[in-house]
Amino acid sequence: MNILRYISILSVSSLLLTGCVDLDYTEVTTNNEDWVYSSPLYGIQPLVTSIYARIPNGFDKNYEGGEGATVAAATDEAECAITTSSVLRFYNGGWSAINPFSYTWENSYKAIAEANVFLEKYYKIDLSEYKYNSGYEAMKNKFELFEYEVRFLRAYFYFELVRAYGDVPFTLKSLTNAQANTIARTESAEIMDWISSEMDAIAEFLPVSYLTELNVDIGRATRPMCLALKARTLLYKASPLFNKDNELQLWLDAARANHELIKRAEGWGLRLGDYSEIWGSSNGDSKEVIFASKRGSRNSWEKFNYPVGVENGRSGMCPTQTLVDSYEFADSDESFGQRYSSNTINVSSERPFDGIDPRFYMTIVKNGDFWPNYNVAPIETFEGGLNAPPLVNATTTGYYLKKYCDGNVNISTNNATTTPHAWVIMRLGEFYLNYAEAAYQYYGNADMKGEFDITPNEAINKLRDRSDVNMPHWNGSSENWNERYRRERFVELSFEDQRFWDVRRWKSGNETEKINIATFRKEANGDILLIRSNKIRAWNDKYYFFPVPFSELNKNPALVQNPGWN
Repeated sequence: MNILRYISILSVSSLLLTGCVDLDYTEVTTNNEDWVYSSPLYGIQPLVTSIYARIPNGFDKNYEGGEGATVAAATDEAECAITTSSVLRFYNGGWSAINPFSYTWENSYKAIAEANVFLEKYYKIDLSEYKYNSGYEAMKNKFELFEYEVRFLRAYFYFELVRAYGDVPFTLKSLTNAQANTIARTESAEIMDWISSEMDAIAEFLPVSYLTELNVDIGRATRPMCLALKARTLLYKASPLFNKDNELQLWLDAARANHELIKRAEGWGLRLGDYSEIWGSSNGDSKEVIFASKRGSRNSWEKFNYPVGVENGRSGMCPTQTLVDSYEFADSDESFGQRYSSNTINVSSERPFDGIDPRFYMTIVKNGDFWPNYNVAPIETFEGGLNAPPLVNATTTGYYLKKYCDGNVNISTNNATTTPHAWVIMRLGEFYLNYAEAAYQYYGNADMKGEFDITPNEAINKLRDRSDVNMPHWNGSSENWNERYRRERFVELSFEDQRFWDVRRWKSGNETEKINIATFRKEANGDILLIRSNKIRAWNDKYYFFPVPFSELNKNPALVQNPGWN
């Protein structure tokens, strides 16, 4: 009975039944194969779950930076206040082919290898002995989706690889170690075309959601996830890093894919809700979320990111003044950095944060805020303050992170609490922005609909119309539209692991070499001064792609290193 098709992330802690030996892009199973495929519940289901469990998330699978340290600290978005974090290697010279961030390579190829083996062997699954069980129909329904779910996951992990490395070894077959170590790199465009066509091939076989399925599971692949992966992939393919000749057709392809998703979203029950719904204890169930990794109840993110001075707080990811400077004001299209461009600002008398985009207050903790919710003392980031230098690991930028933190979580030793957390991998807001970017790059006019029913400006205005944002509409197609769009994307998607990849696909990494930070100083009269300064981070164009780990080059003579990493 050929009815095997996919599993849920519901049992991430299940026993994994695949033993991996030298799994880079090969897979060797050390279990009895006949037993695995004749034992659906204890063999196949955990095997598929193990592939789901490899999906990266910013909470604890983040480039070996340690729990809580995300790639936001490797760009102009943030500084990691914890100086021992490995994420700092992205710019302090500690990153090389011999000492690489190899998690994406290793983890993705292990997932792909497991998927390839599964897809070659799933025909062996036999549910006949369960035929007369009361839950047979639900079991059959679940296993009949496994094939398409695994195909989605395999494509997702190939996207992870292409985004990081460009051309990579590509195979849809299980290989021995010897075979795997003879494969050359396939061009990124070919792999991205495959991802797009693969999502077209499987999308209609997957449900829109699992709420009406016999198995009401969470975290499993869906039709919207397929369209979202295709849309994101085609945006990357059209971007300067991959689209070296700026072929306009690639931008049109990306606009069409992203437009299809946002137009079908409403019928699928997806919608833009409040910005604040993107995180918090129930964010994984937000109507805007397309793909999230639910991590259960925890407080580790809060421990990492609550300010020093709050009991057990470690400061973690501190937003930069560069990010703050990108927020616009409700009374104009001026950004903070444009309106307050001087190096010294009297915060007490000038009140520069009044009227700023509400997303600022939902993302960033500044001096004088009450945070977290149980903290009765205002945050003091001025020098010598309760949460400021010279305290060890205090903010190095003048700000603390609020986004993704649940302010109701208490991390004090005697009153510690936890709440559910979900890392958002794809949400609808991203695809409005993707569409706006692609359509503008194709038409060159932000007020032109062309073949679509929404202009680039109107797509952006959908995000600014959120009830808890309510920012002025964009109109016109000014010369600095691209610059302003990139600011908007920076603000909207902050701390969602987008900026790190955006500056790479735009080939604008050199613009992140200088980051602005703030120092707050309390004067004798009580006034608080914001003193803007900058830090220089080393940037090299070789950083656009990760280095292929030297260990892989050593094993496979067919591999070629990425430019600049030899």
